[in-house]
Amino acid sequence: MRKKVVLISGPSGAGKSTLRLKLRKQLGERLNFKVAGIDIDDVYCFVDPLFAAPNYMELWQLARRNSGYLTNILLQSEMDVVFVFGNTIFSKEQVMEVLHEIELNSDITIFHISLNPKREALEARLKARQYSVPKWLDSHLEERKKHLTEDWTTLLDTTSLTPEETLESIYHLIAKEENLMKIFTKNNRSN
Repeated sequence: MRKKVVLISGPSGAGKSTLRLKLRKQLGERLNFKVAGIDIDDVYCFVDPLFAAPNYMELWQLARRNSGYLTNILLQSEMDVVFVFGNTIFSKEQVMEVLHEIELNSDITIFHISLNPKREALEARLKARQYSVPKWLDSHLEERKKHLTEDWTTLLDTTSLTPEETLESIYHLIAKEENLMKIFTKNNRSN
């Protein structure tokens, strides 16, 4: 089996953390239990646990790079598939910050999947999780919008999918072996 890096992007409320928690239980056996999940939010919390730092943009960049570093370590050990979940990996530049720390070669297949539930679904999920909808939700969605049509990402509308159905859909997408390496090559790392 070729090693895989699966970047899962999505706005707050899209279900990324839930997917990470269910990942090993649902897909573990099919992936020989050589699967790991990294949440960029968790890595960010190492340096800013209250999400209150004035230099938060620099810290998100650091979190993305450190997530890439952790991914590289896991790929060099026993892991065959590493999922990286994050709401700040929706642009090519942000993805490149993760991939920059990974020793990419022809034996690693890269995927980028954008979870894209409808706004109403996000609103309902956020209300259930934190009893309110953040004022920044619309700007949060707007900044992602232009990247959703890029050829390096695959859109997945999770509006009516359970977390289990979402993971099943992701599994089928990554089983196709359609590598994004042609877009995220070492030659493009500086872009």
